Amino acid sequence: MTTRRLCGFMLAVLLLTGIPLASAQDDYALFSDRAETASLLYRGHKAYEYALLYNGTYYWYGPEYQTGTVVYNGKSYRDVLLNIDAARQDLIVRVGSGISYKLLEREYVRECSFSGRQFLNLQYLYGEQAPSGYWEIIYAGRARVLRRVTKLLEQDLDGRKRDETRYDGPFRRDIYQAFVYSADYCYLPEDGGIVPVKRRRDVYNLIDKSLRHDVRRHIRQQETGTRMPFDRFCVEVFNYVESR
Repeated sequence: MTTRRLCGFMLAVLLLTGIPLASAQDDYALFSDRAETASLLYRGHKAYEYALLYNGTYYWYGPEYQTGTVVYNGKSYRDVLLNIDAARQDLIVRVGSGISYKLLEREYVRECSFSGRQFLNLQYLYGEQAPSGYWEIIYAGRARVLRRVTKLLEQDLDGRKRDETRYDGPFRRDIYQAFVYSADYCYLPEDGGIVPVKRRRDVYNLIDKSLRHDVRRHIRQQETGTRMPFDRFCVEVFNYVESR
């Protein structure tokens, strides 16, 4: 049944049940708006399905879809179920109770947010010369630090790559492929531009020389025998610098 016919049917039902015309028209308009919104957002291609056995997950964090917001084709859509396929860098929206999973064409996605996290499409914002894929904002101050998570399917014959999946879900020893986690980082200064960062030295080079000694001392105080992960290191550095 098409959206127009379905809306007309709903209006007829409302009238037959004795609901006043003005109220029925209001309900019809609300339903029509929602249906048109859904048809615009959910009419994309079906999301890619992985017809194989694997350990780990191809999703950014985990397979659970979370209610969030997406800015798509210039419009903001709220209260939609979202997740990111980190292997293909696809944003996926779930329709209903898992009835269908639709791919949102990346070229039309400006940004999205779910689970308290915000993701940007840098190519939408800065053009094709920007890094591809989705980038999570892990630090937002006067400058921003972003992370792109990628999942690569690799052979794993002896289960040694379990920790590399960065996934706490079930792990089967009789499955010999796993999605392995990797991450890239970039720095967005407040005056514009995109600066890739791969190691601590890259981050220190972004800081004024007069502050580097103090920043290194701060990091040593935070690391009590265990070297902190790179993403936390970036957050600690720029929190400290921008609080000065």
